[in-house]
Amino acid sequence: MNFYQQKLQEKRPILAPMAGFSDAPFRKLCRDFGSAWAVTEMVSAKGLITGEIKGIEIGEPYPNEPDLVIQVFGGEPEIVAEGGAIVEELYRPKAIDLNMGCPVKKVTGKSCGSKLMQDPQRAAEIVSSLKKTVHVPVSAKMRLGYDEVNVLEVAKALEEAGADLITIHGRTALQKYQGMADWESILATKEQLSIPVVGSGDVKNAQDFKRYSEAGLGVMVGRAALGRPWVFAELLGAKSPDVTAIAATALKHAYLHINWYGGTRALDEVRKASEDELVRENLAIRHFRAQLLRYFTFLDDEIKKALSQVESLSEIESIIQENFPVDVITIRQTVGNNLRRERPLKGKKRKATWKQRQQDASV
Repeated sequence: MNFYQQKLQEKRPILAPMAGFSDAPFRKLCRDFGSAWAVTEMVSAKGLITGEIKGIEIGEPYPNEPDLVIQVFGGEPEIVAEGGAIVEELYRPKAIDLNMGCPVKKVTGKSCGSKLMQDPQRAAEIVSSLKKTVHVPVSAKMRLGYDEVNVLEVAKALEEAGADLITIHGRTALQKYQGMADWESILATKEQLSIPVVGSGDVKNAQDFKRYSEAGLGVMVGRAALGRPWVFAELLGAKSPDVTAIAATALKHAYLHINWYGGTRALDEVRKASEDELVRENLAIRHFRAQLLRYFTFLDDEIKKALSQVESLSEIESIIQENFPVDVITIRQTVGNNLRRERPLKGKKRKATWKQRQQDASV
């Protein structure tokens, strides 16, 4: 059995790739709460080829990250295949996933993401090229269609091209996230395929998870995990956390986020940080605010406003301590240097474009 087949036997929910959210700290939390595997934010295949370091960092695994699946996007078979090869060489993921579901115009406008649902042949060629190039399983995450439902046609084309698994979000790209996900269409498609199928969309409770799992589907969770990484434990039957446990998890997320984005120093060196390191911490905290607020939707507006304006880790600690009986020191020590990384070297533009390198190789 390949990676996907083995992991699906565990019958655990899976963290979906979400742009702006599925970074290393969040993936780490969700894995700790029971996610079967976690898919990274989408990485531009063309960006990988041209050496855009920011694009490469999106898919960067944390130290010893298990079961890493990196998602790439692109619209040209050769470019996606080479991007996949670069990802495999850099990070040794367990699998590579093709984005065919993003409905955002800056992605679909380049004939990528969900736009591929309108061109099953090209989507199949991309999957085929990836399969011929990389040495790990290849999957694709799609929607029911772009502006009309054609998921079965596309899914069959990808199966014939060698896809090892497909994930279906139960809406069209035109719907984006409006209305209810159509799981009946997902189930109907699954019945027509021989490869594993994972469903996605609106799974929020253990009853939904059990129903779809027993029907033979893998189950992926996206937006329901934002501000609620414990949802993976809940779907497996665990009790919901109380407000103190929620606050403790939010604080742990903040520490992991600072370790990952805030520079090279350890958390216990916060008051010895250089000015440059404090600037990095400030930028990291600003980036984290949106995620932080998702943990505390139950608080009154005044406290939420204060959280929305935090500039430092110490401010987050103070607000949480004022409102919850949380042992900040213990949580900080527990996290320690977990996910701490050295700042990566600045990216260097590759010396030649993909077409130039292909021409050089053929000479």
